[in-house]
Amino acid sequence: MLPFLRKQTYTLFIFLFLGFEAFSQAQPIRIMPLGNSITQGNMDYVSYRYPLWKKLIDAGVNFEFVGSHTENNGGTPSFDDHKGQSFSNRNEGHWGWSTDQILKGRDGKGTIAQWADASKPDMVLMHLGTNDMFSGHAIEETIDEIKAVIDTIHKKSPGVTIFLAKLIPADGQVVGLDKAQNIQELNEQIEALVKSQTSDGPPLILVDQNTGFKVKAGEDTYDGIHPNESGMEKMAQVWFDAIMEEVIIPLPVELHSFKGIATQSGVQLDWETASELDNAFFEVQRGQSATEFDSIGHVEGAGTTSLTQSYTFQDKKADNGVNYYRLRQVDFDGTESYSPVVAVSLMQATTEEMRVYPTRTKSSTPVTVQMLALQPLEKFNISIYTLEGKLIKEFEAEADNRGNFIQLLNTAELSDGSMYMVRASLPGRAFIRHLMIDR
Repeated sequence: MLPFLRKQTYTLFIFLFLGFEAFSQAQPIRIMPLGNSITQGNMDYVSYRYPLWKKLIDAGVNFEFVGSHTENNGGTPSFDDHKGQSFSNRNEGHWGWSTDQILKGRDGKGTIAQWADASKPDMVLMHLGTNDMFSGHAIEETIDEIKAVIDTIHKKSPGVTIFLAKLIPADGQVVGLDKAQNIQELNEQIEALVKSQTSDGPPLILVDQNTGFKVKAGEDTYDGIHPNESGMEKMAQVWFDAIMEEVIIPLPVELHSFKGIATQSGVQLDWETASELDNAFFEVQRGQSATEFDSIGHVEGAGTTSLTQSYTFQDKKADNGVNYYRLRQVDFDGTESYSPVVAVSLMQATTEEMRVYPTRTKSSTPVTVQMLALQPLEKFNISIYTLEGKLIKEFEAEADNRGNFIQLLNTAELSDGSMYMVRASLPGRAFIRHLMIDR
């Protein structure tokens, strides 16, 4: 079930398409994980980034991790795909680096100014200072360097939201009691730094990665310093909760389904809610693209209920061609939210045809796949192959009662600068179209 999403820092839209998971908004949120070995991970313990990536996908967030490198310490681990997506492993976790090295560079591998300028992150997950304490750096000096990192990121990517972590603890029996205590004292200064920020300044959000983290080897670390599977999961959950609380706040109307079908008199929209709280009404919106909409109708909500509610709306003025629909849900207090976007085609064709458009695009832009003049409710498969014949994705589809089919497909997992074949396989026949993903 998908909750409606409140418009907060980012305006979120979720496209529904058969066989691929839902993704929010037209442009992905660019998230930079920034830190040292705890952020980078190694071949055996890949860091919090991978479980966090899966949690954000499960929540329907359209995002991408950004950074200057894609390797963990010792090489690139093997990451399983999740819900049709591949993990890019992009990050700014630098094994063994201190905060001053993040600022000034080390071994010619760049600086935060260069990385932020190249990646232009919307969010930064910052866990910095551990190596400073291990190296005996003064706490005040490290805080000043953390401030400088924050200022540098803001200059290179104005409007960025920085999530600044209180550091996970270190085992004093492993690193020394003084160094372990210095981490705790640095955390107090990090908290004070966040509290000192002015309300009209760039967003700086404290994330407590320290509380509840068990540092002994075999608990939440494998060596008294670095997270094991349990620690990675804990860190991922804390980051996830912070992101969702500050940016994406679910509203108390739980959308179970939303779909549109072509009829002889236009388009019929049907949706169902699993529960509602203070739901005043739905505004039905239609657009000729998936980003710009006009209001075409008003449907009263059920107020507050824990029972399943079903709704329907007939659009008798839908244009021939592709029509895009979404719901604007409004509470009694005026709070608004938006549903997923669905596409419905009223195109009536006499000859079977397959269309893929645009035929050239970038990996951040959805592609429309359309089938025309099939048998009503005919089932078929859509497959995407490389030119070498490697299968990238496959899913089952079904024509509507007019014999048409249309879906938005996510292209984020396709490689830039590559050509692909999109194949529709039907009983006794097949269609192939080519798709170019530009650099």
